[in-house]
Parts: sequence; C-alpha cells; structure tokens
Amino acid sequence: MEEQINNQSLNKREKRLLMRQQEQQERLHSARRRKIKKISIVVLATALLAAGIIFLTGKSSLSENQNNENRDGGTPKIEINPAEYDFGDISMAAGVAKKIFEIKNAGNGDLRIDGIWTSCHCTTAVLKVGDKNSPEFGMGTNLPFWSEKISAGESGYLEVFFDPAYHGPQGIGSAVRIVYLSTNDPENKQSKILLNANITP
Repeated sequence: MEEQINNQSLNKREKRLLMRQQEQQERLHSARRRKIKKISIVVLATALLAAGIIFLTGKSSLSENQNNENRDGGTPKIEINPAEYDFGDISMAAGVAKKIFEIKNAGNGDLRIDGIWTSCHCTTAVLKVGDKNSPEFGMGTNLPFWSEKISAGESGYLEVFFDPAYHGPQGIGSAVRIVYLSTNDPENKQSKILLNANITP
C-alpha cells in the first residue's frame, strides 16, 4: 500500500517536472521566434535601404551624366510636330487608332528623353529613334533607368496608340488625353502632346 502511494506521489512530481520543462521549452521557442522575427525585420529594412540607395545613386548619376553632356555639348531644344492632334469622330468598333509625332532636337546639344507617360490607360506610346524602339509607355509607367538620346538636329518618332473602346459604352463622347515627355531641355523639362477625340459606338 505504501509503495502505491509513493508511486502516485512520484508520478505527480514527474508531472510537475514535465510541466515545468514544457513551459521552459515553450518560453525558449517563443524567445527564438521573437529573435527570428527581429532578425527578419532588420534584414528586410536593410534590403529596402540598400535598394533605395541604389535607386537614388543610379538616378543622380544619370542626371549628372545628362548635365555633363549639356555642359560639354550645348543646349538641347525639343520640338514636337504636331503638338496637338484631333482624331475627330472615332468609332469604338474601328479598333485602336494610331498617330505618329515627330520629336525633333532643334538645339545644339543632345536631347535626352528620360520618361514618357500618359493621362489614361487607353493611351500608350512608343518612341523610335533610329533603329531602336522604347518599351511601350502608358499611364503609371515608371522605368527609372530608361532614357533615349536624340542628337542635335536629329528626330525621333513617337507612335501614340488610342483605344476608343477601352472604357466601353460609358466612354462615348468627347475625350481629351495627354502624353507627357520628361526631357533635359532646360526650357521645357516636361513636354505635352494633347489628343482630342469624339468617341462614337
């Protein structure tokens, strides 16, 4: 009888010891998880900081190169022909309309186009200089390391695509869209092309 009581009390002690060990293990696991989480946050923050520094360094060195080009080789001057275009009545059923605009460098230094974007997703643009085509640009397009040079006296050609059916029936009626170009022309850092259309079914 005494042996049974001792065995039962030993079992209780063992249970308590087991519970303590489990609590300690849980605390250790919890501490490890917190430590791993902190390390992950530090690594992520460091990666984001490094990416930001690389982005800013690349952008500033690009601007510096452009400024050096201008200092050494004259001043660029952008001329867009035509600067405005009216598609007139354009049917949704007719499909995508296209217009080509001449982007001329009328200055005596290299003209650099370092950004193109549009005012609406229904409008996109591609710049052609010589035998090179840019990526297709649209609303919200941001390619920080893309740029294209047009030498003094030379021209590039901007192909603009307008999809009258993009917005569906609610897009019927008068439409005004804008294509923007970011340049190193000191007189015209942001150039615009204005597009008008009257969308019909």
